[in-house]
Amino acid sequence: MSRVEIAVNTDLFGEGGSLEQIRQLLEQVAEAGFTHIHWCHEWSGEYLYSTHEMLQIRDWMEEFGLKAKGLHATKGSDRDVSVRSGHCRRDYTSDWERNRKAGVELIQNRVELAVCLGTSEVVLHLYVPHVSFQQDPGEKDRFYACVRRSLDELMPYCLKKGVRICLENLFDFPGKYMLEAWDILFSEYPAEFLGLCYDSGHANMIWGELATDVVKAYGNRLYAVHLHDNDGKNDSHLIPGEGNIQWAAVADLLAGSAYRGPLVLELTCHGSREESLRRAYQAGCGLKRMYRGKV
Repeated sequence: MSRVEIAVNTDLFGEGGSLEQIRQLLEQVAEAGFTHIHWCHEWSGEYLYSTHEMLQIRDWMEEFGLKAKGLHATKGSDRDVSVRSGHCRRDYTSDWERNRKAGVELIQNRVELAVCLGTSEVVLHLYVPHVSFQQDPGEKDRFYACVRRSLDELMPYCLKKGVRICLENLFDFPGKYMLEAWDILFSEYPAEFLGLCYDSGHANMIWGELATDVVKAYGNRLYAVHLHDNDGKNDSHLIPGEGNIQWAAVADLLAGSAYRGPLVLELTCHGSREESLRRAYQAGCGLKRMYRGKV
């Protein structure tokens, strides 16, 4: 009997400090029933993967019978995302041209990783410096000019590689700025290159019960998901069913969208790995049944 196709993020217990821990995590994920992973190690920061590291991850996946459903790219160094002040390394939104290009190079590295792991999407954060927009209306045009330059450089590269960038909805700024970003960028770039990643927990924090209704307008761009639960206040990354998200509405959203493929859980778990993975897989199977019943 074939397993239900469900994916889980690789950093659900943290990133681990050794290669042995990463390999063991992949083995445990497979033993729990998961068929796919969403590679989330080094999802933030400046780390560049070597080709040999990429091949090592692929070897482990093949050893345990796992496939990839997307991976999480990185925006570069951590920074205050609400203001545009100073310069942090490898920032694809930077107005320092060399630094911006370094940010593009970092995303290209994750595109190469996606190709190696056999997946066609990378999830990316676009932080909108809304406080700077409020302080200086001209900052919006300058910011998006930098974003466009980076996307213009990434698009032919991604289309050649067959990898789509999916912008994730975030909770670090008011929702209207996220919708504005989607409206601006989705009108200028094709769906083959640019889509969205629906993060259920972030959406619950920003829009609450209205989340799925808000995102439905962008359903034709919805190609990636991060599914997890919370109480609407904290980004807890709980197993679905442990918070207050209305999962029937989420299933309805996904069924009416462009989304295809296994559902992706993005969790933060504590305690027994075996028990956490068991409960996560069961929850994922429940969501899959709910989702398939609406397709």
